[in-house]
Amino acid sequence: MQKPGVLIGRSVTVRSGPQPDYFTDAHRAWVGHTGRVHAVVAGPDRKNPLVKVGFDAGTRIVFFRLAELDIETDVPLEDPKRHGRRASHLPKRG
Repeated sequence: MQKPGVLIGRSVTVRSGPQPDYFTDAHRAWVGHTGRVHAVVAGPDRKNPLVKVGFDAGTRIVFFRLAELDIETDVPLEDPKRHGRRASHLPKRG
């Protein structure tokens, strides 16, 4: 079942065209390529948040703004590859 409005697990393609000033070679390498959304970063710009996109089966991660991506709604949602437990980087309570 497709879930409208859900981004995590969606296929997205990085748009070609004018690139923002902050684009690096890591960003440019994926223009025109399709990846999967792994996470959406909460922030003050709710209409254009940072989106964590995984490429090469999730082995390459690059952050883009939502406006720089084309969301493919006709492709089924997929669970993105997980990289450890949530909050595993935080110190353990003793």
